[in-house]
Amino acid sequence: MFRFVILLAVVFISLGFWGCTPHASYEKSDCELFSGLGLIQANPAGVLDKRLEVQVSLRICPPIDGLAEITRKKIELKHNLLRLLSAKSEEQLKDPLRIEILQQEIKELVNGEILKKGKAVEVFITRFELF
Repeated sequence: MFRFVILLAVVFISLGFWGCTPHASYEKSDCELFSGLGLIQANPAGVLDKRLEVQVSLRICPPIDGLAEITRKKIELKHNLLRLLSAKSEEQLKDPLRIEILQQEIKELVNGEILKKGKAVEVFITRFELF
C-alpha cells in the first residue's frame, strides 16, 4: 500500500509539471527588430488641420516565434496604433515626455492586445513629427 501511495504521488507531481518546461533563454540583444509598419499617419484628437507622422520599430522576443507572430499580426498592430495616436490631444503630443510616454503605451498595447506568444521588450520611435 505504501508503494502505491508513493507511486501515486510521483505520478501527480509529474503531471503537475507536465508542459511546464522552462522558456528558452535568450539575451535581449538576440531578439529580432521588427520595423515593417512603415510610416503611420494620424490626425490628433479634435484637430483636423494637424497631422502626426510616427515611425515605430519593436524589439520582439523570443527571436524567431515572436517575430513570426508580430509579422502575422501587422495589420492588427497598425490599426491599434492608429487608434492610439488618433486619441492623443495636441497638448499630449507637445508634452516634453511625449516620446517616453508613447513608447510605454505602445509596449503595453503590443503586449496586452496584440501578442500572445511573443513580447515587445523595447519600442523605438524613429520618427515623430506633428505639423
